[in-house]
Amino acid sequence: MAYLGERDRLEGRIAGKDLRRALWTEPPTVRLMPGVPRKMDHNQRIRIKKDCDEVFPGIIISNGDTIKDLGYLLDLGVTHVLNTAEADVRIDPTKFAKNGICYKGFLCKDMPHANITQFFEECANFLERALSMRCGLVVVNCLMGYSRCSTIVAAYLMLKKNYTATQALQYMRNSREIQPNLGFLQQLATLDNQLRKDRYRKYNAIETKINYSI
Repeated sequence: MAYLGERDRLEGRIAGKDLRRALWTEPPTVRLMPGVPRKMDHNQRIRIKKDCDEVFPGIIISNGDTIKDLGYLLDLGVTHVLNTAEADVRIDPTKFAKNGICYKGFLCKDMPHANITQFFEECANFLERALSMRCGLVVVNCLMGYSRCSTIVAAYLMLKKNYTATQALQYMRNSREIQPNLGFLQQLATLDNQLRKDRYRKYNAIETKINYSI
């Protein structure tokens, strides 16, 4: 069965508003959280000041409070932290370094006009290096754990794992209530369109080379 918006994607018309349909999937409201032996709903998570879910093998999306609990991260075996909201989630990176956790962070407001695209490539490379480790486990956070961090992980899946924007969002939505704002969805749509065009050009170049050799 084709993914939502697949026809528009192939015809080059995908836009941010189209990607909102990928967010219709609802994850279980009561579910397990990494390292916690019982299922909890959102209110229970907030009470213990931890809220995170593994949205892709080796990648955990979390809110800001979660990365402030160093003991919890160490118990999970986290090797890398990517803080997409340094203005909102203030952390001393040296405390991670002292405990063998590699830290990366950047400033970006959770606003539709904010340019999060500028961080796609470097963050995708950071995540790729982390997951290339034998036991690599990355926590990607923003303030609430819904918008900025999920946009970055979606871009990683698109750039490194050949997911479409729709596929990436739907995959993560199965395990967490991700909700990139409309501006970020549009930036993912723009990336999706560009990657599709790049793949099409490469395909044409290979076809031309084959035809020429014949």
